[in-house]
Amino acid sequence: MELHHFFTTQRVLIVAGKGGVGKSAVAAALALASARSGLRTLLVSLHTESIEVPANEHLEHVTVTPGGALSDFLSSKGMGLLSRQLARSGIVELVATTAPGLDDLLVLGRIKAYEKDKRAEVIIVDGPAAGHAIDFVRAPAQLKRAIPTGPIGQQSDEVNTMLTDPARCKILMVTTAAMTPVMESSEVIHELQHTLGLTLLPIVVNKCERDVPVLSAQSLDTPLRNAYEYVSTRMQAQQTALSTLNDLTQSEQLRVHRYVTEGADLVESLATELATRIQELS
Repeated sequence: MELHHFFTTQRVLIVAGKGGVGKSAVAAALALASARSGLRTLLVSLHTESIEVPANEHLEHVTVTPGGALSDFLSSKGMGLLSRQLARSGIVELVATTAPGLDDLLVLGRIKAYEKDKRAEVIIVDGPAAGHAIDFVRAPAQLKRAIPTGPIGQQSDEVNTMLTDPARCKILMVTTAAMTPVMESSEVIHELQHTLGLTLLPIVVNKCERDVPVLSAQSLDTPLRNAYEYVSTRMQAQQTALSTLNDLTQSEQLRVHRYVTEGADLVESLATELATRIQELS
């Protein structure tokens, strides 16, 4: 599959995954791979602390918080004065989180505005952890039921329309080849697809161990034999987890290796390998 096609079959790509699976690194790597293919790409982080991303002329990186999204929303509704007063009082973030799900709706509303304004050809969101991912995308429908009219009701409708349109938005799950994250990811994938009706891209399986050559353990010295048996056992556990993931989700997998680097170097390595894996897709 061509990179251009993979990234442009939707305008918003939300990356989600259990804490510790490398979700933020994968989101940044996907954004870098998209930018390197020549597409104007916007990487949206939901936390002020985000991974370092190598510079690229086609890549822009922004952080969206509930407070900032609230300020933008009020300004778009002609309430700039109120927005500035809340900012000066220092309670804008507090106000943005007063009602359950309001913070998620505000953030999704800001992302929807980026998509509507064509801020970039591709918008990649470093989304919430897997457990929160369901609440994150369910928030618009829940708030719509609680507040069916007015600005909140309208924003809920518009965001939910974006989320459920596969030409506008898809979800990409990140996991690792271990049973606990595989089981949790499978449950989230089922909920997103079958309960919420959202469309998912292939699953990124991050931090895969490299193949272990077949050796005669008896011919090795004791320290080497113990090391070989240890990595062989880990490889067997990885294969079991990958088979379970395939059985539970029936989804294509983009498997990328474990790297010992971090920060921009890690994003660089992941971007290169993810680009290769995407091009191998049918």
